[in-house]
Amino acid sequence: MLKEFEEQITVDNFHQLSKSVKNIIFKERIDIIERIVSSLITKKRFEHSLSVARVSKDLALANHYDPQKAYLAGILHDITKSLSKEEHLDYLRYYDQDKMECPEPILHSYSAKYFIKEKLNYYDDEVLEAIYHHTDGLSNGKLSKILYIADKREPLRGLDSHILNLAYTDLNKAFIELKEDVKEYLANRNE
Repeated sequence: MLKEFEEQITVDNFHQLSKSVKNIIFKERIDIIERIVSSLITKKRFEHSLSVARVSKDLALANHYDPQKAYLAGILHDITKSLSKEEHLDYLRYYDQDKMECPEPILHSYSAKYFIKEKLNYYDDEVLEAIYHHTDGLSNGKLSKILYIADKREPLRGLDSHILNLAYTDLNKAFIELKEDVKEYLANRNE
């Protein structure tokens, strides 16, 4: 069914697909989502997103969570990373004015939620919440914890893997430890 026109599916025409075709893509043809995401961000950022998706899937399996949703959150989490500051602010001005004053490096996590809803017509609250909070760690949902850890400790970052290893056996402890680690890093950077 999708074979004959799948290469023509882009972020610009995704909204024209029927709901049933979109459901098939999100459940069975994640490769189409991967192709769309790769067209929107840099190659290096896409490699990071793939790594985050794989780690998210592995953490989900280890922590009794849906691996498919975790993988999807990982692929989508940086979808708006290449937008300009003004493009992020346009989304936030319309949907979420409280986030407009946030530091520029984290605006993409907030704008991504609205971009995904608007351009991909995807509305899963758990996935969107995890993406929304993947930079700030302010959600305690299981998927949010998985994505936060996967994003900060995926192997391509070359950071200490202690927290990632811990997350396979104690997600909550790893989440708390990572938040403290990030807080300390930011405090040292601002001195």
